Amino acid sequence: MNPILRTRKLLLSCVLLLFVTQHLAAQNTFRALVKSEGEDAELLAGTTAHVVDTTLAAIADSNGMIVLENIPNGEKTIEFSILGYFKKRIKISFPQPKNSSVTEIKLQTQAEEIDEVVVTSTRNYQKAEYLPTRVEVVAEAEVEERSHDKPSDVSHVVREQPGVQVQRTSATAGTMSIRLQGLSSRYVQILKDGFPLFGGFSNVIGITQIPPLDLKQVEIIKGPSSTLYGGDAIAGVINLVSKEPTEKPIYDVLFNGESSFAFDGGLYASQKIKWFSFSLTGIYRYQKEKDWSGYGFSETPRLNRYNISPQLFFDLSKHAKLNIGGTYTYENRFGGAMKYLRNEADSNYNYFEKNISTHASSNFKFEYDLEKNGKLTAKTSFNYFNRDLKIPYYLFRGTQLASASEINYRLTRKKHDAVVGLDFRTDRFTEADDSASVKRSYNFYTVGLFVQYLYNFSEKTTIEGGVRLDYNNIYKVNVLPHLALRQKWNEVFSTRLNFGMGYKLPTVFQDESEEARFINVQPIASSVKPEISLGGTVDLKIKLPSFNGLNITINQLYFYTHILRPLLPKETADPLNHSLDSINISYTNGNGFIRSGGVETGINISYRGIGASLVYSYTDNSRQINNVRSIAPLTSKHIVSILAGYEIKNFFAGIDVYYYSPVKLSDGRVGKSIWEIGLNVQYAFKYLILFSNFENIANIRQTSYGPVVYPNPGYSHPKFSEIYAPLEGRLFNVGFKLRLGAFSKKNKGDDGIERLKKKDNE
Repeated sequence: MNPILRTRKLLLSCVLLLFVTQHLAAQNTFRALVKSEGEDAELLAGTTAHVVDTTLAAIADSNGMIVLENIPNGEKTIEFSILGYFKKRIKISFPQPKNSSVTEIKLQTQAEEIDEVVVTSTRNYQKAEYLPTRVEVVAEAEVEERSHDKPSDVSHVVREQPGVQVQRTSATAGTMSIRLQGLSSRYVQILKDGFPLFGGFSNVIGITQIPPLDLKQVEIIKGPSSTLYGGDAIAGVINLVSKEPTEKPIYDVLFNGESSFAFDGGLYASQKIKWFSFSLTGIYRYQKEKDWSGYGFSETPRLNRYNISPQLFFDLSKHAKLNIGGTYTYENRFGGAMKYLRNEADSNYNYFEKNISTHASSNFKFEYDLEKNGKLTAKTSFNYFNRDLKIPYYLFRGTQLASASEINYRLTRKKHDAVVGLDFRTDRFTEADDSASVKRSYNFYTVGLFVQYLYNFSEKTTIEGGVRLDYNNIYKVNVLPHLALRQKWNEVFSTRLNFGMGYKLPTVFQDESEEARFINVQPIASSVKPEISLGGTVDLKIKLPSFNGLNITINQLYFYTHILRPLLPKETADPLNHSLDSINISYTNGNGFIRSGGVETGINISYRGIGASLVYSYTDNSRQINNVRSIAPLTSKHIVSILAGYEIKNFFAGIDVYYYSPVKLSDGRVGKSIWEIGLNVQYAFKYLILFSNFENIANIRQTSYGPVVYPNPGYSHPKFSEIYAPLEGRLFNVGFKLRLGAFSKKNKGDDGIERLKKKDNE
């Protein structure tokens, strides 16, 4: 062959070989593991990955693994998408290093999770969206965020909900009660895992003693609920639902500090080990007294409190489960004149108010699943509450023993869901011998039989009916019917109607008694009868179709409660009493009624980590006694709440704004309108959550408009105004929660990546 031709052929072969080599080298492979965001991440099989501006694409296998091949060199954009999750794009430069690992891709869900929460309060254990009775659920993530605002008690968790007001009952001791839709706290029943927690004697102290560390969710039923829970549930029910242990261990340690020199230290531990599981909650709070107004009295009392609650769970068999637990709380609450608290008292500033309380409770719950033949549940709780209320010239001391036992049977058959139950409740209050000369002790026991039946006409129509028959040893028989209807008209619009009756046994433990420190409060006369209520709610819900992750829900709630024979305080002068406390307070049935009705309009918006809600409540709470109509005291007619938050990956920031219109006070005066503004942020690492909260940014205090403590005639025997606004000023807290349980087990996504790395090495 010609040498020149041979040389040309050789050069052409080299060029061709070089081109083929470079072309083959440019065919890159990319691998990714796709899963959802969050601690309980799921592998997202079926996710599509597409190299933008090319035809290259692949689909994730059952293990969430995607393999893209033949990707050219250079910077490429890869888009991941799957129905129900937001699309995500990442940029990758090719070729990648030889030792590059599998890329982890996390997609954010578009779905709203609140409707997936199972409600326990109604005993049907169904999702909230299918229940004919409207139940507002504060889910676990929100409970945790809100609990960081005030880790020592649940007041901040429940106060964020529309229609719920946390009202202070003492100017110096910091005791509080909960009002629901304008009605007094005595008409609201508070439960913990379905067990009655606080009521009567323990009502105003109890809500400040419940730590939120172990809560999974909070369920709020507005409107009559007495058919299932007895007479106290006239305005509604607040059920605090505890976390249940799982195989994933949780060991959380919390510390919180406040600018007012208050500190919280807490522990929550839980784990499931085969057939046995446990949880343990413990928290301690120290709080230094503080005078925010400069009037010489403590708006924030000195406080020492500790709480411990162990719970044990047993899977006795495939069908049988047992839960046994208890709670113990001790609290020393000390307020009054600052000079007295600092051991500098003089003859004028020597007033104090000291509350020492002890609360012990036990709970027992046994469940037996008969599968197709239904489910049997037996449970009981016992509560012991002792309280000493001491002021310089008076002592009120007593013990409350209360219990609630129930056995119920639930049967589900296709469209039918029925619950039949029998319960027995006791409430005995014994006033100590060294307390008031006229004892206000009582002893109630009540036997109740209830039936609840739910029928699903279709997926869109559900009706629920029930009735309770109660027999009380003093006040005999009460019959309480209940009816609820749910209709889902289409994918956008649904309605709920709820009607029922209730009753309330009369005791001296009313807000007016607490404000009077029980001085000269007379025992309940034998002629006094229980209050009777009729009420209902109408709920309209519009849930607009999701548009590219934008979710809008509109709720309109109409509520109405009519209370007959209302228990009202009556003040009379005692001609034989020449002391400064010469006014007796007795309770009688008013000749008329109390009526609370109104409208609650809420708009909720969420979009890619941004959430906002706007709620307006109009409440007309009035009374007509002896044909004279008046506005009920301490009820804001107009309330506006604006809550907004932004969450991205591990960071959350939120702002809360509340407006309360002026309220009428019992003495005829009118309070001021109130604005409350708060800001909270938190950042979550795998093993640590950092949080901070700024309360009452506008520094709105009732004492800015005038004193709440008046001389009578001196400050050694003061008089107090009713409290309708914050007494504390700007308050800042910061803390952390150490999640020790995260050290003990790798999460599923990491395990998947480790397995893939091991496979590559092999």
